[in-house]
Amino acid sequence: MSEFPEWLASTLASDAAEGHGVLPNSIATLRADARVVGPARVVLMSQDDNLSVREAMSGPQTPGTVLVVAGGSTSRTATIGGLMALEMQQAGIVGLVTDGLVRDSREIRELGFAVWCRGVTPTASQKNGPVAVGSSVSLGGTVISDGDLVIADDDGVVIWPKERISELLARAKDKLRQDNARLARLRKLKS
Repeated sequence: MSEFPEWLASTLASDAAEGHGVLPNSIATLRADARVVGPARVVLMSQDDNLSVREAMSGPQTPGTVLVVAGGSTSRTATIGGLMALEMQQAGIVGLVTDGLVRDSREIRELGFAVWCRGVTPTASQKNGPVAVGSSVSLGGTVISDGDLVIADDDGVVIWPKERISELLARAKDKLRQDNARLARLRKLKS
């Protein structure tokens, strides 16, 4: 995360991308003040089955990665629980974005592990497969590929395509400058 500026928020990311790449607001943060900015590692899970997530965790992880798990939009079971969240955190994964559900939500919040999901459930997933890790997935109508940039905070989740990161970062910085100038004018009017 250190290669990306602290000021980069989902609102600036959305403005820079003209609203493209914004995930549906049904995918919300599990705990207030969570924030991650990092490259995506994508996983496709099957309905009510998280074997793909387990498989994604079986190999070495790139620190700072955000795991993006699609395919859970109709699942009634959890994409991950507290133990998998701890395993991800210890492997250097900084957050999880999924259209599925999670369980052990209090444990996950206490860990400080950042999660954006559709909701919570007490029900564990099956582990039968099939397994699909890497390449591209579609989540909420947005195609996400390995290496795309995930910007997630209290306001939502924005995905920048990897080939546009430099351009969009420059646009976000320009927007921040404009916003700061406007803020300074408004504060001056108040005093």
